[in-house]
Amino acid sequence: MPTPKTMRPLTAAQARKGLELRRKRIHYDPVNLAARYEHLQVTPRMPNFAAWIDGVDLSKPIPARIRRELRQALWDFEVIFLRPQPMSVERHVELASVFGKVSQGSFFERSVEHPNVEMIVTNRERPPGIDNWHTDITWMQYPALGTVIQITETPPSGGNTCWVSTSKAFDALSEGMKQYLMPLSATHTWEASGFRDFLGRYGEEALLQAMRLFKPVSHPVVLRHPQSGRDCLYVNSVFTKRINGLDYRESDGILKLLTDWLQRPEFMVHHAWEKDGIAIWDNRATQHYANADYWPQKRINRRVTFEDPRSPQAGINVFDLVMKGRKTDN
Repeated sequence: MPTPKTMRPLTAAQARKGLELRRKRIHYDPVNLAARYEHLQVTPRMPNFAAWIDGVDLSKPIPARIRRELRQALWDFEVIFLRPQPMSVERHVELASVFGKVSQGSFFERSVEHPNVEMIVTNRERPPGIDNWHTDITWMQYPALGTVIQITETPPSGGNTCWVSTSKAFDALSEGMKQYLMPLSATHTWEASGFRDFLGRYGEEALLQAMRLFKPVSHPVVLRHPQSGRDCLYVNSVFTKRINGLDYRESDGILKLLTDWLQRPEFMVHHAWEKDGIAIWDNRATQHYANADYWPQKRINRRVTFEDPRSPQAGINVFDLVMKGRKTDN
């Protein structure tokens, strides 16, 4: 008969090792700014995530050399910030075109000045409602590559925006969890989000039109960024409905673990807006959260999205499509 194992107290060395294993150290190799940037001044706000960019004058066309370094900065830091400066709608669209084909955007209303500029206006009558962690437009087959926003009117206080790095979040997971997630895919749909209520305000036909046009889609749980080569967690609490192929209890548990994990402060930058401040983010490598702590004060967010040119929906005005055929008295 084999001798039964007996319980022994941990040695001091074993106890120390156990404590070390409780938390995986987050390691990073800093970007070599001097080698990468000749024309822009890049100031990281977090280790290899989020950066201030100086050296861009938006009162005139953007030179090719600045365009190249802006793209590199976005791939290096995933969300970048430009100091407050006036920006016409034409320059706003031009800035977005630096990073990809300018998109017609999402379900939001459009500026009267330009059809590619979305307006998110919040005030007493229109309370803020984007206070959730999400990645934009993952309910489309080819989601937006990123977005350029300018806050043209800020409340007296509050109204900040937070971003998290989904690549840093993935890197910090255990090797076993990474291997588990890599082959998985997930279903995304706008119907799981607040867009249902938003479109409902425009009448039943708008809601039905959106349901006809934009069916649920599937995306990998871990997305490899084609420019940076980083692996990014690509699920979010707003549009991701389920992980495919799993029992719903396992799917719910894994999604809850990942969405909680993504909110760690080590992966996050918290941005306080100034009037006419500008942010540009990579939609494949970040999630964001717009604080809703300023109601009933007014805030105006002007945004232009850039998209994947392969998309069969490239150039389609989503808002116009869902409004088509809507009764004018709704």
